[in-house]
Amino acid sequence: MELRSLIETLDIGPVPERALGVRISDLTDDSRTVLPGSLFVARSGVRDDGRKYIEQAVRDGAVAVLTDEEGAKLVDEKHALVLIASDVALAAAQMAERFNGNPTEKLKLVGVTGTNGKTTVVHLVHGIMNAAGVRTGMIGTVEIDDGREIAQAEMTTPPAIELSRTFANMVDAGCKAAVMEASSHALDQRRVAGLAFDIGVFTTLGTDHMDYHADRDAYLKAKQRLFGLLKEDGVAIVNADDPACEEMITGCKARIVRTSMEKGDWTARVLARQIDGVRVRIEGPLGAIEVSLPLMGDHNAMNLLQAVAVAHELGVDSESIVAALAHPELPRGRLQRVPGTGDVSVFVDFAHTPDALERTLHEMRRSMQESGHRGNLWIVFGCGGNKDKTKRPVMGKIAGELADRIVITSDNPRTEAPEAIVREVFEGVEPARRTDVAQIPDRAEAIVRAVGDAEPGDVVIIAGKGHERFQELSDAHGHRVVREFDDVSLASACLRGRVTAQ
Repeated sequence: MELRSLIETLDIGPVPERALGVRISDLTDDSRTVLPGSLFVARSGVRDDGRKYIEQAVRDGAVAVLTDEEGAKLVDEKHALVLIASDVALAAAQMAERFNGNPTEKLKLVGVTGTNGKTTVVHLVHGIMNAAGVRTGMIGTVEIDDGREIAQAEMTTPPAIELSRTFANMVDAGCKAAVMEASSHALDQRRVAGLAFDIGVFTTLGTDHMDYHADRDAYLKAKQRLFGLLKEDGVAIVNADDPACEEMITGCKARIVRTSMEKGDWTARVLARQIDGVRVRIEGPLGAIEVSLPLMGDHNAMNLLQAVAVAHELGVDSESIVAALAHPELPRGRLQRVPGTGDVSVFVDFAHTPDALERTLHEMRRSMQESGHRGNLWIVFGCGGNKDKTKRPVMGKIAGELADRIVITSDNPRTEAPEAIVREVFEGVEPARRTDVAQIPDRAEAIVRAVGDAEPGDVVIIAGKGHERFQELSDAHGHRVVREFDDVSLASACLRGRVTAQ
């Protein structure tokens, strides 16, 4: 692609006329992947500074470098053209779309943002659309489906260049729609700023990533950006029951559709609750339908409601929606019941924020009571290392208030000492409840102990890591290492052990 087509109308400093005809063979922000003819994006990031690699990129064949004023000083203009942008991340995202043929203009694109519920909504929409015969791609925390194959995701929302390349693959594979999670980091860092969204979904706003965002207002404003990216004829589907709903859509020019458990454009009413599912009546523009969802809790009834509203906006009829939800697509590690027979019920959940943990425990307790399920409610959880420390005692307090038996353990301790993290969580537990708490820093030992000690009829929730199949921690020398670790597999083995021991 000629440079002129790549940068036309973008907020980039003057470029000599003679340079506009330069052909760009690739776009990359990773100096290790530079090819002859590449345009290299060099900017300061959270963990590294791409401007350090400008010289190497040019040496490896980059013919142009997109950077800021400081980075421009590092470019030898005898060997590469320098492009200066006041917002390098935004310009890179816009270029990525152009370089890949503006793929999101050829797809019906749905973006889902919020503290909790994103992954479940995305998977439900993906499943409904494909079951209805509309080939739909997906980008999320658990998996990426580019229309040809499904791969494990490495992060909730990939970098801008990778995003546009993936959407181009979806178009080539025949996808007509795509649904993606839009994290607060991605929105703040402009990773999705070049995309053309048809539908934006707001799930909930809780407390998370306070190690990155300055405060709640900054966190909200980051997520709010999704609704400024909607097309003029787009739709914002928002959880009207969340206190932040009206703030989230301030200034949104798209049509607003409100979902609610009480009163909205779409409503959901839970007809029956079990520990492993809900029966829900949904009412909205398509009329009324009743479906069962093999996920516990009113929050999952809301996730289901929002997914149905999205499918309706994308043209799927009620009959097709009901048929698809007879066998819904569910994400791994979201209140996933661990396979295995026996007298104890074990669930693995990704709840890793205070509001997610509170909601999960509250809803499980309610479901146990309404379904006549007798037994203790256990929670096995920890908090991640090198992350937001403020939520640790808060989550300890919540566990102490809502669970019968508590096991505090490690999550992904990274380079922090697991014992120190466990202590910080424990400090939040009310003194009167501390005798019901076990502190077991080794996660495997904690899971084995909880499942093994549970009495017949008990429910054990293992929270924090959900779908993850690894654990990040440090070795004896303090170096960060990653080891294979799967809550579901280990808990399943523990359940088999209970059966064998009986």
